[in-house]
Amino acid sequence: MDKSSEPARQLRSLDRALRFARARLTPDITAQRLLILLNVYFNEGMSQRELLGMLDSTSIPALSRNLADLSGFTTRKVAGPGLLELRSDPMNLRIKRVYLTPKGRKFMRLWTKASKPD
Repeated sequence: MDKSSEPARQLRSLDRALRFARARLTPDITAQRLLILLNVYFNEGMSQRELLGMLDSTSIPALSRNLADLSGFTTRKVAGPGLLELRSDPMNLRIKRVYLTPKGRKFMRLWTKASKPD
């Protein structure tokens, strides 16, 4: 495969991944939210600050909004997809750690399988 077709392949994979997520969750799932889910999937229990450090060009308010919109109760005060939950760190209650819910784990297994490259 030549290098010029690699970006096209990656874009097709991203498009397929977004379509899969939007069809199974909600049409407002963004690439940023999928990156958050992927980071939590591979690093469950990290703090919000650690997660922020793994995401380029994301602000604290944007991360907080995205985490809420992926949890059971969104920033719009309506039921959310329930994929993530925040738990207080038992050693420092000011720190919130991010975990997938069972529904979130199941979705991520299906999503990673469906979004494998061509």
